[in-house]
Amino acid sequence: MNRILLIMWVGGYALLWSLVTISLDPTVPYDAIEALNWAQNAEWGSPKNPWLVGLAMRPALWMTNVPLNVYWYATHFLAIAIGMVGSWLLAKYLSGSERLAWLALLTLNLSGVINFDIISYNDNYLLVMLWPWMMLFFFLAITKNPNWWLLFSVAAGLATMAKYSSLAFVASVFIATLIVPKIRQCYRYPVFYISLLIGLILIAPNMYWQWEHNFVAFRWVDSQINNQFNPGLFINILSIYYPLVILWWILSRSKASVKWPQQPFNQVMLLTYLSPLLVIFVWFLFHQGGRLTEWLQPFFILAPALFVSCVDNTKVQPVRGGYIGLISTGCLLLVGYSVVMLTNVANAGQKMNGIIPFSRELGQVWQQRYGTPISYVGGEYLAEWLTFYVPSRPKIITPWSNTSEPNVYNAHIRLADIRRSGVMLIGQSEGKCSDISFKKVMQQWPQLRIDAISQVTFRLDNKHDSYPLCIGFVNPEE
Repeated sequence: MNRILLIMWVGGYALLWSLVTISLDPTVPYDAIEALNWAQNAEWGSPKNPWLVGLAMRPALWMTNVPLNVYWYATHFLAIAIGMVGSWLLAKYLSGSERLAWLALLTLNLSGVINFDIISYNDNYLLVMLWPWMMLFFFLAITKNPNWWLLFSVAAGLATMAKYSSLAFVASVFIATLIVPKIRQCYRYPVFYISLLIGLILIAPNMYWQWEHNFVAFRWVDSQINNQFNPGLFINILSIYYPLVILWWILSRSKASVKWPQQPFNQVMLLTYLSPLLVIFVWFLFHQGGRLTEWLQPFFILAPALFVSCVDNTKVQPVRGGYIGLISTGCLLLVGYSVVMLTNVANAGQKMNGIIPFSRELGQVWQQRYGTPISYVGGEYLAEWLTFYVPSRPKIITPWSNTSEPNVYNAHIRLADIRRSGVMLIGQSEGKCSDISFKKVMQQWPQLRIDAISQVTFRLDNKHDSYPLCIGFVNPEE
């Protein structure tokens, strides 16, 4: 019965949040543009992330009748639902109590990591999906059967190919296999070495890609961090982990004692989680990074499950009000998010909504002019959004360069492709539109000849003024 309720809860959660975000969010975040581009390139890496981000978006290319924004939001909350199931199972195995597992799962309602905070990112939602299962398979491998190492290696490899921060847990697990005698027995089993091979197979192509591309992703991460004392880190940590305080309060009201667990393998699980987190904390205490909260958020998906493993008496009956309060909080967050979007608080419900009609209008202009859907776009920043919102899903013509390292690019573009299909260019207007308005793209493709230029007016949203843009047309070959 508990399993049925679990599926109903996470399924309903994913469905409701998908419907609300699909209906009310004005535009997708820029991370969606990146993910679509990396899916189109179908390479073993990208300028920011490994290959799983692009692979997760790739089925959208085949679902031509499904709007890309529907796929973006639906897959996010499907992944979150899968991660929530993993979190419940992890809490159940660690605590030995389904009641505590439910308490851990419902505590996630207090965090944005499973709802509004996660939709802005093309990688964190994959970690929310994979990390609970990765840690669950690790626990089962050291407590039940070494064959679970196979699934651990798959989950760990995929998580690493979603975001390199997963290596923090992989390294922690590896250290545990060396220093904990009972876990060190894994080296006696052939299945452990097969697992290592599986993990290597999943990761190696990306390492080769990074080598070919000047390790661009690692250097991008490095560019986001500065050497600087960062006392604001404590606020970042509190903003992510405050739900544990409420979970502790609920447990204390239930007469439950929370302390360091006596079970050796529960201790291993806690240390496997806390050790890399402590290293990250110390590192960022002396380094300033604007994306710190984004990088730390996925770590919370494991926290409630590990917290309930510290409950001394697993037969404790959590107070009924605790469950009701956590469920109510989840419902209130959904209602609150809907109200914010519908009433356009701080422009949240209309942010950048001018991009959608602008993109569709340009797609129609091309169709009327040439009688064929647009295949390629290029030029200024707005051209990248056309790849998502123009119905024909055109590709960008920016080529890859180890010098400029563009974030959104076309790994396979050739001059012959552009000449055959033509391209629409977006340029800055400086009073009058001319070839110089497209100097950025003409530096990349000096062989192109612009056949026609027009000027249009664009308005990002109601909070911004309109401004002119130049539209260039390179005719497709007859």
